[in-house]
Amino acid sequence: MTIPDFTKAQDSPSIDSLTSKASVYFDEAREEKALKTYLSVLNQKPQNFEALWHTSLLYARIGFRMNSKKEMEDYYNESLSYAEKTLKLYPDRGYTHFVYAIAQGRLSDISGASKRIEKSHIIKKHAIKATELLPDYAPAWHLRGIWNSEVANISSAERFAAGVFSQGIPEDASNEKAEEYIKKAIELNPEQVIRFKLDLARHYNRSGQKEKAIEALKEVVQENPRNPIDEWNMERAKQLLKELS
Repeated sequence: MTIPDFTKAQDSPSIDSLTSKASVYFDEAREEKALKTYLSVLNQKPQNFEALWHTSLLYARIGFRMNSKKEMEDYYNESLSYAEKTLKLYPDRGYTHFVYAIAQGRLSDISGASKRIEKSHIIKKHAIKATELLPDYAPAWHLRGIWNSEVANISSAERFAAGVFSQGIPEDASNEKAEEYIKKAIELNPEQVIRFKLDLARHYNRSGQKEKAIEALKEVVQENPRNPIDEWNMERAKQLLKELS
């Protein structure tokens, strides 16, 4: 699969105009249009911070909805490439650490056990830094919640691999922190309730709390989707509810 070249699709309006347009697309969850527009910004100004971190995040988000591992990997590598550029240029910004952790996390999702353990340490470091610098940014807390959930519930086989092939599993992950941080994200940004509560349900299911997972999913399916991404997540919530019920 070839990553679409979004940079050739627009003329060259002002940076401010493009950035404003991209921000509107992003807020409306029109992610392909947002990516296309942020890439146009970078075509004119390669070091633009807003465009860099948003581009990294959008490649990660769009890649997550791809239908094959190869397509996902292509998008996730693009996400990491832009995250690395952002980290090099803007190491003291919270969004920098957030997108770097996201990109590493997405690649971790499609990697083998030892690589996932290795990346878990990187993700932890940058996710914590993101919440320190952006204490009111809900997605950063959501990310820390997901990290705790996944690391706290690593399988025994992966734990063995971690002991043999890597620096070991981070010791401070817990199901309690996973629940706390995802709920904090919901509190900070209730507009993302479908995505956040779906991941809360996934956490409950991952940690063996099936009844809590079902209750969380029942709450999700009562919500009203606000955009196509909400609708995409709603379908996954309905499917998981069907599987668990």
